[in-house]
Formats: sequence, C-alpha cells, structure tokens
Amino acid sequence: MKRAFLAAAVVIVALAAARPAPAADRKIGFLFNLGFMTRDDLSPQWITLGPELALPVGTRLTVSPEVTLWGSNLGFRNYYVVPGALINFRVGRFTIGAGAIRRFWVSRFDDGRPAEKIALKIQLGYRSGRSRIALIAVPLPTHDYVSLGLALGMGF
Repeated sequence: MKRAFLAAAVVIVALAAARPAPAADRKIGFLFNLGFMTRDDLSPQWITLGPELALPVGTRLTVSPEVTLWGSNLGFRNYYVVPGALINFRVGRFTIGAGAIRRFWVSRFDDGRPAEKIALKIQLGYRSGRSRIALIAVPLPTHDYVSLGLALGMGF
C-alpha cells in the first residue's frame, strides 16, 4: 500500500514538473468546498470545508492540492485537518479523480490520537460554470471502513 502511495506521489510531482504552460483558456482554478463525510454508516458524521487549487496539466488533467477541515459539529471544537492532492481527469463537464490524503486530529482535549496513515481518495465530480458537486470515497485503512461524502464547490 505504501508503494502505491509513493508511486502516486512520484506521478503527481512528475506531471507538475513536466507540464506545459497552460493554454490561454486553461487558467489555474480555485474552489472553496463545503460538504459532509460519513463514518461507518451513511449518516453524516463530519461537516467539511476548505480550499482547493486546480492546476491544469494539459487539456484534460488537473492536479488539485487541497486542505480540508472535517469538523465534528458546527463549532469545530474537535476536527481533522486533512491535506491532500488529487489528479483529476476531465471528460466534458465530468471529472474523475484519485489521490492521497492524510488526517490529523485537532482537539482542545488532548486524547492522544496520532496522525493517521495516508489514505486513498476517489472523487467523481460534475462541473457547471464555476460550481462543482463531487461524490467522494475515502477508504480509511486504520478503521476498516470507507468514508463517503458529498462536496459542493464554488469557484473563483
């Protein structure tokens, strides 16, 4: 599993380094996402919010670094900071992406939770104008379940 994430990181770095200059109509994009993620059942467990960049690599690929907060309630007193990066392939208005994330627990009550292992993130999105809706799946190897989510993004 570690080899797969290392290979994905190498591919992301290679694509970012070798990418041609973006075409005039392919600009660097910025999205602000708001959504939710589930735990081990289908009821929402965390409210999510955070920024995402869309760096074009050719005509159909984008590399998207992101940092998301997964809050356990609206006060965000206990939350995860979730940095990650995805490679998205665009077909018309649809995108399919895969990448890696890592969750870091932040709480005002220190319960000794360490940072978790790197996890795969799979995303299927639909873009309309400056908006995007994305279905997300994150298999969490530490907890033996798949966290599912939905994110609404507004582009700038």
